[in-house]
Amino acid sequence: MSTSKVTVSWGLLGASSWAEHTFAPAIAAAGNARLAAVLSRDKGRAEALARTHPGAKAYDDLGAFAADPEVEAVWIASPNHLHAEQAIAALEAGKHVLCEKPMATSAADCERMGRAASAAGRVLSVGYHMRHHPDHAQVRADWIAGRLGKPACVRAQLYYAYPQPPPEWRRRRETSGGWAINDVGTHLIDLLRWLCGEAKEVRGHLSSPRFGLETDDHALVAIRFQSGALGIADGSTGAGAPAPRLELYGADGYCVLEGTLFGGGGTIASGWGNGPPKVRRARAMNLYQLQVESFGRAVRGEGELLATAADGLENVRIIERARGW
Repeated sequence: MSTSKVTVSWGLLGASSWAEHTFAPAIAAAGNARLAAVLSRDKGRAEALARTHPGAKAYDDLGAFAADPEVEAVWIASPNHLHAEQAIAALEAGKHVLCEKPMATSAADCERMGRAASAAGRVLSVGYHMRHHPDHAQVRADWIAGRLGKPACVRAQLYYAYPQPPPEWRRRRETSGGWAINDVGTHLIDLLRWLCGEAKEVRGHLSSPRFGLETDDHALVAIRFQSGALGIADGSTGAGAPAPRLELYGADGYCVLEGTLFGGGGTIASGWGNGPPKVRRARAMNLYQLQVESFGRAVRGEGELLATAADGLENVRIIERARGW
């Protein structure tokens, strides 16, 4: 892998709390990136965030933001239903794009985004930062190599109990494409595909036991993969749990990761047969920073994308099959 430190100048599209406490700091921490511009429909929010990053400019107009010659890559961190049009505008303006998950609210929009990237000759990636943990990558390599025997089942669980109802756009199917399934569930589905390959059969169950909204706050998705392995994605934005979990079960052994999915450490337990598990600590990593650095290398032609536009499209196709509307 190249160790090039050539800087990529980023534009951040969206000035939400996530942009403020996670996305912009990840750009600042990356060894090959700088924040050059922030776009928000609220110019004051864009200015407030830009002030915390020396040299960054603030915009409230997408056309002017996309035309900024200093912006080389755009991180789209806006509501789901805006992703497609904003990404296409950025791509057509010659920018590389990292789009937050889900890629869009429909597979048709994902396909349009992919065509725009191909026509522009620009990089288009989706924000599945959990792929970037080196411990996750090692577990995946062992799994694919058959260290646990023939793959049988993978279960992924991520519960985050929102303390109050979400913003209006998340409450409506048209603008969110589903709440829990497109907030935490999309990450879990991505991990299942990353480990097990392409889906053959999909079954989904969505409910809203906590908030009773039009959109779900609990999503359970069962997948039979073409490889024969089974997958279960269990995500909630209404219920709490001790820590996110990723469980891999093969014919000969298992591996259970607890508390690792967002990079804050955790444990990895592996066992074979009925013997005692071997437990080790996962490394604490800033996965968003690693994602920014990896994207920058891909832009420079020095590495491959870990989450491609094709991954984003297939994820949304699974979600469309699972949600049943």
